[in-house]
Amino acid sequence: MRQKAYGLIVFVSLAATLGIGAGRALPEPAKRETLPTQGWSTYKNPRFGFQLSYPGGLLIRTETPNATDGAVWASADGNVRLLATAATNETAETLASYRTFVMGESYAGARFDYTPVRDNWFVLSGQQGTNIFYERITFVCDGRFIYGWQFNYPVDQRARFDPIVEAIHRSYKPGRGDEGKC
Repeated sequence: MRQKAYGLIVFVSLAATLGIGAGRALPEPAKRETLPTQGWSTYKNPRFGFQLSYPGGLLIRTETPNATDGAVWASADGNVRLLATAATNETAETLASYRTFVMGESYAGARFDYTPVRDNWFVLSGQQGTNIFYERITFVCDGRFIYGWQFNYPVDQRARFDPIVEAIHRSYKPGRGDEGKC
């Protein structure tokens, strides 16, 4: 499998950025933080400054090997997963080349149903096997940093989770580089 190196991180997907490679089990949920049992919580990454809101009563934050780069949350049964991360774009990928790479490496064989592209971001959404995926990638600081988040859930729960994806998308704010230094 072809992979592109981005500094010390290999971006095969957002999961790889956080140290969760293909074929590896999702880490066990960490002890429940002070998350509400109902409603939404907000995560703000201290290093890269991005933030998003997520259903804190539904998703439990899990341990990740690269916690300074982002975070992973999962449902109690592990069938629903949210990842959010950022990294330096050390190989100077363009938005277009990185989009092509992610489509081929992370979503080979997937059926895409929503794929907008803007000046500094793109979304890939569709179905792969029995799961729905939604991934947003944003380039900041003239492309020197890549930010992203990804939400995966079972197809048979689409009616429940599509509105959650929309709410996460509306809440998402990318940061301004490593420790705010573009």
